[in-house]
Amino acid sequence: MDNQEELEKLIDKLMVSDTLETPSLNFTKKVLEKTISVKSERLVYKPLLPKWLLSVAAIFVIGFLIYGINLYITSGISNPYFKDLNKVGIWSSNFFSQFSLSKTMTYAIVISGLMVCLHTLVLKKYFENRLA
Repeated sequence: MDNQEELEKLIDKLMVSDTLETPSLNFTKKVLEKTISVKSERLVYKPLLPKWLLSVAAIFVIGFLIYGINLYITSGISNPYFKDLNKVGIWSSNFFSQFSLSKTMTYAIVISGLMVCLHTLVLKKYFENRLA
């Protein structure tokens, strides 16, 4: 309790000896000028992945597809890679044959996917207009 009282007395002494500070006359004007200057700066949209990286990835994917199609045409199913791929296809068809979806559920999934795509496009357009 003694510490508490001593602390209160010390704070009272400091409060009495300290004077109130008043801001300058142009304080509000200076603050508003700074906020306006900060507000006028625009954000520049910078994509997460640059276009050249997306282009390189697309070229690799297209190259692998062309290579795989060419390999399939020239060697047929006798290629060991395609035998393993065929096993995966058989396994997945057996696995998914156990599930059956009603027409309503199928329509709901397809429409939900379309709505997500549409919503993404609308949001992208909104943020592009907002940042421009």
